[in-house]
Amino acid sequence: MPKNSVSRRKHRLLTALLAVAASVIGLGGWGYAGAAASTPITDTGGSVLPHRSSAVTGALGVTFGFEDRTMAGGPYENQGATIYNYPMYTAKTATTDQFWLDYVEELVSAGVDFVGVDTRGFVPGSAVPNGGGDPRELTQLVNAITKAGAAGKLKIAAFDDVPASLTDKKNQVKHHTGGYTPPFDMADTTGAGEGGYQYLWDNDLKVFYQVVPDSMLYKVDGRPLVYLWGDGSMFINQGNGNSARMLQYVRSQAQSTFTENPYFIVDQAWLKNDPAVSSVADGEDDWFGVPSPTFTNQAFNGHTYGATAPSFSFVNSSHNMVIDPQHGKTLVDNLRSTVGAGDYITLVEGFSDWLEGAALWRTEAGSYNVTQRDYPNQNLNIMRRYSRTPFPTDLTVQAESADVVAGTTQGSPSGVYRSDLDVRTTTDTGSGWNVQNIVAGESEQWNEVPLQGTENLKVRVAAPASGARFQFVIDGVQGPVVAVPSTGGAQVWQTLDAGTFQFTPGTYHTVQIHYLAGGVSVNWWQAVSA
Repeated sequence: MPKNSVSRRKHRLLTALLAVAASVIGLGGWGYAGAAASTPITDTGGSVLPHRSSAVTGALGVTFGFEDRTMAGGPYENQGATIYNYPMYTAKTATTDQFWLDYVEELVSAGVDFVGVDTRGFVPGSAVPNGGGDPRELTQLVNAITKAGAAGKLKIAAFDDVPASLTDKKNQVKHHTGGYTPPFDMADTTGAGEGGYQYLWDNDLKVFYQVVPDSMLYKVDGRPLVYLWGDGSMFINQGNGNSARMLQYVRSQAQSTFTENPYFIVDQAWLKNDPAVSSVADGEDDWFGVPSPTFTNQAFNGHTYGATAPSFSFVNSSHNMVIDPQHGKTLVDNLRSTVGAGDYITLVEGFSDWLEGAALWRTEAGSYNVTQRDYPNQNLNIMRRYSRTPFPTDLTVQAESADVVAGTTQGSPSGVYRSDLDVRTTTDTGSGWNVQNIVAGESEQWNEVPLQGTENLKVRVAAPASGARFQFVIDGVQGPVVAVPSTGGAQVWQTLDAGTFQFTPGTYHTVQIHYLAGGVSVNWWQAVSA
């Protein structure tokens, strides 16, 4: 054998021995240029789950109601109906800017193209907020997207709840009662009677455009997306072109004031009540039914628009309205039948709709009969599977978001997150929360995580002293032990390399972090495709 071949063999052997040593003593955790990052650990486990085909290009969005009770973390009560899917983030002692920061993170985790905020107008001269859905509050959503560095990933559309923004607000202004009697008169353009275009434009969508910058608007063919809920029994005189003229007025105002030409997707009731709307609308949706159909595909002007929900539950002495989530199967089937069927835009109710058991958000940890979820991140994971990026190349997972937590716990002094981890606000870039005072023997687990090919794992940590150690265990396969250096404080942050894994394409995995020695705080972990 030639001498240079022997030398290469010795070099490979030495490299392998150094790799083992680095893994054992944790050199990879120091960002050491050793084998932790360069020698992938093979994981042939995981599961194959249905997800969007790369050939499917349609947009995916969600509705988002920001009612006062939702933003305040309760009380969670709706006319005596049993409430399921309480959120993991409870907001009881938090400010509303923290509320939006959390949900920006969750919306980005779900991979949605846009969030359709449920706007409901406001009474001129009223304090902010004037009930749930006050568009003036959306400054905080805009600020949260900016703070999280998510402006390139998450855009904003309007989902106008017209019975609330028109009929209820008109009755607050005109009769000081609110509610839906008397109904809104579509033929009254000025507000002299029981109508007025100002309720949809001046007191609602105009403010939406003032608050949300053009760069954050979700646009279809270069035009900002606006959904309009049904104009049914809470309205009169919708026909004879009256509804069409209202929409045309709003469009002309948006164009002249903001140079924006809204892309209107209207509920099918608009077209049924006033066929002239067909000349103004750009799309149509037919929503979903309870108990069926749980999804719809509505064709209009050469495109098909999907609408669906993950579940529904409103049961009390006078109502029995249920869509069974079937352990996530309902949402998977519905997304396969809308997004997967090639719908141009699919809208899913309702990211924060705890009132009707339709929430998509990260739920509290609990049994299925309490949460109607198999694990807290289940619906976020399903949504991401049908997003444009079912396998993100830079997946970031927050430490406080674990599906399962085990070991000793210190409680949660923040009061806004789970009680089985010490969750606190962080001063790290992007803000949000971190897990602090982690002790030896604790572990966190995330289910059905999309990992494929070569993935380099990184962890954002802070430690006032050295000595902490942790390792990833994925599908039972152990990664290198990472030794954490002193970063200079419990809120002084550093990103550590935690090893590289090799996964089978198109697979989902159980990811654990085992904390072998305590004294570390963790903000997030990240999987970056190599």
